[in-house]
Amino acid sequence: MTNELKKRLAELEAELVTSTPAQREELMAHLEEVVTALEDKGVETPQWAKSRLNDRIDEDVEDQFDNMPL
Repeated sequence: MTNELKKRLAELEAELVTSTPAQREELMAHLEEVVTALEDKGVETPQWAKSRLNDRIDEDVEDQFDNMPL
């Protein structure tokens, strides 16, 4: 199962590079699921995956502040 998750992680990395913004959100949800599953198994996840997920959270927070009235 771990090998399947690692394979899916590699597929997601390639798909994210060529994805459109609309596709990217769905792919990021899948990435989060795979990273969580790997971490639950005690497997170290690649830094690129962690960085992508952290960037997504930062963007969401920034978007909330961009829409705040002054």
